[in-house]
Amino acid sequence: MSRIQRETVANLLIVGFCGLMWFWAIPTYTPPYPGYGASPALVGNVAVGIMLAMAILSLIRLMLAIYGNNPLPADEAQFPEDTNSAGFTQVGRVNLVHLITFMLPCFLLVFAIEYVAYLIIAFVFLMVMQYLIGNRNWVQMVVIAVAMDALLYVVMRHGFGVPVPGPQII
Repeated sequence: MSRIQRETVANLLIVGFCGLMWFWAIPTYTPPYPGYGASPALVGNVAVGIMLAMAILSLIRLMLAIYGNNPLPADEAQFPEDTNSAGFTQVGRVNLVHLITFMLPCFLLVFAIEYVAYLIIAFVFLMVMQYLIGNRNWVQMVVIAVAMDALLYVVMRHGFGVPVPGPQII
């Protein structure tokens, strides 16, 4: 089985999974609308919608590679040693140390948000994440963290009417 065939099957499975989630799982297991704030199904619908859109875009790319007969240059292939490359551009192999370094603050945020106020923990989280991705301009990091923290708080608390997790300081 070629890489194009494997990718096509994988994307079709993702599309099928998204259909199953959208038409059966989300409507079946979502609690009823409480009458205020955002619908409980909103996050599920948005997540499944994004997965579906990405799978469809990948399928379009696959169809263009199959029927357009215009593979990408060999230096952009996922595995350069593969001489029969289908022309896919991928980031490459996963570096687990970098993945863990990036995911650890995310896991800590989930646990710490129950004990530390949202505004404080979100600020610290955004500062750490900016540092991990390579930003060393402290003024820019603080401005971005404060602006994003305030924007997300106002949108969630006052726009959607959803109480933010953890102790409330405002």
